Amino acid sequence: MDGLLWGGKGVDALPRHLRGFGQTHLALRRDSRRLVAAAPLLTSAGLPRAAEWWQQLRAIVDWHHQTEDEILWPGLIEYVPEIAAGSHRMVQDHVALDDSMFRVTKALEGGRAELIGGPVDTFDTVLHRHLHEEEALTFPVFARVPADVFASLERRVLAAAPFRVKRVLPPWLLDGLPQSAGLMPGPVRLAGRTLLGGAYRRSLTGILEPR
Repeated sequence: MDGLLWGGKGVDALPRHLRGFGQTHLALRRDSRRLVAAAPLLTSAGLPRAAEWWQQLRAIVDWHHQTEDEILWPGLIEYVPEIAAGSHRMVQDHVALDDSMFRVTKALEGGRAELIGGPVDTFDTVLHRHLHEEEALTFPVFARVPADVFASLERRVLAAAPFRVKRVLPPWLLDGLPQSAGLMPGPVRLAGRTLLGGAYRRSLTGILEPR
């Protein structure tokens, strides 16, 4: 299991109030690996379906990083002021990640499957490096933030998600990953596996069944 600070134990190795954040990072790593695995198998005919899946993932990444920059980091600085300098570095990382995502989007929409390998590999490298650095910076200080404070900020982050992200987030977080205690309320988890799960699973065909 990927993750700098949970060492093979999944997100249950994190304090309960940090598990949603940790699960998000695991899901990002999972999807980056899926893209890397699919890239050499895609043909020009399969690019449109893969591009649809990619736009879904990109919307999640955009929401995750925008709310970190605008809600999470500013809200935490009051409690852990030493995070200020590091959070500035994370914002710069987000700029580099945005550039790599733009290049993947351009490649997927360009119609030439032979050109997507380089942008995909760059995205995977940038994403994994960023997540590793972010976890090294944030988890030690996140653990010192009162759980109710972090939960309040997390609610604001979730409220700021656009509808296209909200409808896919529960099944996306549960897809092939451990069901950690405290990750999401039971009814939301059930919706993620039933009402929302069907559409989400259909969205995966372009990347899990590359052609």
